[in-house]
Amino acid sequence: MVSPRRNRSLKYAFRLSLLIFFGLTFNPCVALGSEPPTPALEIVVEPDAYYSNVGFFVPLTDDPVPDLNVTNEIDIYRQLLLTSWPPHFFLLELSVDPLPILGVYLKKNHRRHYDKGKFGDSNLIESLTAGFQEPYALTFFFGNVVTLVRPGEERKATNKGYMGWMFSVGDQHIKDNELINDKWLQVEWKLKGDREFANVIHRWSFRVGSTLHENQGIADSAYIGMRRNNLDFDSPVFALLPNSNINLQSDFSLNDGRFIRQEVTIGKKYPLKNFDLGLSLDLGFIWESSARYSLRYRGPNDSEYTIILRPNIEF
Repeated sequence: MVSPRRNRSLKYAFRLSLLIFFGLTFNPCVALGSEPPTPALEIVVEPDAYYSNVGFFVPLTDDPVPDLNVTNEIDIYRQLLLTSWPPHFFLLELSVDPLPILGVYLKKNHRRHYDKGKFGDSNLIESLTAGFQEPYALTFFFGNVVTLVRPGEERKATNKGYMGWMFSVGDQHIKDNELINDKWLQVEWKLKGDREFANVIHRWSFRVGSTLHENQGIADSAYIGMRRNNLDFDSPVFALLPNSNINLQSDFSLNDGRFIRQEVTIGKKYPLKNFDLGLSLDLGFIWESSARYSLRYRGPNDSEYTIILRPNIEF
């Protein structure tokens, strides 16, 4: 049974999200015939097989997005931390997870073919799509943004670094490639960035946050996580740190503080400079305690472990 208080809180969060969205869409300065503020709204599109999104950057002051000319990885993190307050930008992001959605579709509509992927207690399709707990989301970010640049070199993508608070909402949850109706709210502090030039693709995310679920069959949680993804075309194919990926996230129950979920993936990048792309393969696992879900969502043969197998191509 859903708590009335929690139900009301999440409904308020959804209504607030819509108000913010429409408030930003309608610009009162333009409506009154006055000059629009500068700098202008910036729209960024980032397609990916696992996580695709479109973002709308809205400046909260008259200051443009500053450029950051730093190449050392640690110095980038330090500069973002030093300029994180006060917030100067708002970001509205709409995201969708294509391959996880495909996994849900195949299990629901082509179960016989889906079951052919079974190996032991795991399923190949589930291993290829595991780790994404929602099919889509609406996200609001308040904080600071920098554009990562190199002198004399054009950036190939958005090349943005972010530091601040994120608020995300959605109405579906994915468990074992099945959708569960669940209005959820996620609050997160994040340091995130994407840096892409002719010879390097570098992405990172350091985060701590909490997720609340309207569906009480899913445990509310607090979590801490990190992700680092680096592809360097000038480094040897078998170099360890320049061409690697690591993703770690630990979840704890907000009810009693118990450790309820651990995700670990480690990946290797294979740069193909002549083709201007890189091949990647991530391997890992997800462990989930029985306390993560109520009996309603746990089958008698459910395993606590899910193997992660995540191939990808980076351009």
